[in-house]
Amino acid sequence: CVNFCRVGLEVPKVEVRFQNLNIEANAQIGSRALPNLLNVARDFFERILIGLRILRPNKCRLHILKDISGIVKPGRMTLLLGPPGSGKSTLLLALAGKLDYKSLKVSGDITYNGTNLNEFYVRRTSAYISQTDNHLPELTVRETFDFAARCQGASEGMAGLSTANIGKY
Repeated sequence: CVNFCRVGLEVPKVEVRFQNLNIEANAQIGSRALPNLLNVARDFFERILIGLRILRPNKCRLHILKDISGIVKPGRMTLLLGPPGSGKSTLLLALAGKLDYKSLKVSGDITYNGTNLNEFYVRRTSAYISQTDNHLPELTVRETFDFAARCQGASEGMAGLSTANIGKY
């Protein structure tokens, strides 16, 4: 509420529900080990033959998310854990309304305060920030955490608390 309250705005309260969410993609089966001259030439001619419909593409349906259901309540912090490749980023992209629906098959329901994705303007209430972390190399680890805390609205005292244990590890 810190940044919103400072300018007299109320924090949006949106409950996100997703039920029986399924996301599938076409995946290429098999891969060439290294991009050497032989493999590059083979891929090139294979694409030409597939384009001419002489050769069929070697693809299968890959389930990225299968029958996922849940609720993200407003005012609560939600932790999403899973091993690499388990669909965490895909789920977050789906909830933020940023999936590429041309290349994916999506089924199930996602609602925001009971309103469907088509009728709700998601970008006013949520954002998806990718996993790419860009840091200023001139800053120390402590300064980086301090900067991140201040960007999220922490006061001077709160910013110091968030970095108090950094030197111990």
